[in-house]
Amino acid sequence: MSPQDTRLAATARYLADEKLDGLVAFNGGQNSFLEAHAVFVLSGVRPIGESAVLVDRSGAATLIVTPAWEAEHAAALSRTARTIGTDDLAQALGAALAAHKIDPRRTVTVALSTLGLGLVQGIEAVLGGKVRANDKYARELARIRTPQELAAARKATWIAERGYERFLEFARPGVREFELAAELYGFMKGLGAEDNFLLLSASQHNLAVTAAGARVLDVGDIILSEITPCYQGQFAQICRTTVIGDTTPLLHEKYAVLQDAMRCGQAAAVPGASVRAVTQSMDDCFRAAGYGDYCRPPYMRVRGHGLGITSDAPGDLTVDSDARLEDGMVFVMHPNQYLPETGYLMCGEPVVVTPAGAKALSVRTATLDRILV
Repeated sequence: MSPQDTRLAATARYLADEKLDGLVAFNGGQNSFLEAHAVFVLSGVRPIGESAVLVDRSGAATLIVTPAWEAEHAAALSRTARTIGTDDLAQALGAALAAHKIDPRRTVTVALSTLGLGLVQGIEAVLGGKVRANDKYARELARIRTPQELAAARKATWIAERGYERFLEFARPGVREFELAAELYGFMKGLGAEDNFLLLSASQHNLAVTAAGARVLDVGDIILSEITPCYQGQFAQICRTTVIGDTTPLLHEKYAVLQDAMRCGQAAAVPGASVRAVTQSMDDCFRAAGYGDYCRPPYMRVRGHGLGITSDAPGDLTVDSDARLEDGMVFVMHPNQYLPETGYLMCGEPVVVTPAGAKALSVRTATLDRILV
């Protein structure tokens, strides 16, 4: 049984328990690695335009995609019983509600706010006004990766690691940041990446990582990279720090603090652990090294975060989060940190929660790498 079949059955049970006729999940055509994609979770399809999935109490589902001409492509991928292509999402939704014999007032919506205001108003008119919403439904439903999804996440990680290997081959003094980024993007596309979120920037004292610009790489630069390809709807992210030329004992000493924080975070990330406790375990490593005052913005942002498109659970890894980890959750852990002696450094892996802690999906975990000149 596919993940979507399992989740459609779970949705039918949810509707029965809540005494509702139907659930309608929406997406505005965005594929964010930081958010759950409700339409993908229930259908297995990421449409290029605004879309919806309608599920009734029997578990029968209809996928509605825009524009109309995408119907053939979507139908070939979708796990729903029916796929409709349309240029008027609201009108097609009304017809689907009637076909499923659903009372529009007895529905719940998911992620309706991802659509434009005009379209939202049109859909609310079809539903008879504002109805009950459960915008966290998809992220909770898909918070544990299925075996197929975990395999895809591993493949995405493999692509990221091969991309970083190409990075080490291609980067050299005289290359511009955007040239290196373009090389990685094209290379990983050739390996099967459906998409890629890439931050890549260099300085001799970084304040943060940014999108690639026109800066020319030079000897002594510290290149920061956040490589995030997607494969079969699963994003994976690795964070790396690379030096052009010789490194220094001081830089190795400070980078080791990030590596220690990563190991402590992985050990703490067992099923049932709070995100708060896992984050504190990483922060404690920086405190022990004398950097307790730096465990806050703007010197760092978060110690990791969920990875869409399936589910962004457990969310951001911060000391303010009460979320609990579960066996099989997948997210990125990255104790990236600004240190006054060295600047911003990056160290991070995609991990899966196990009873023994968070296990990295990457084969070669982050080290302070050199590009010889």
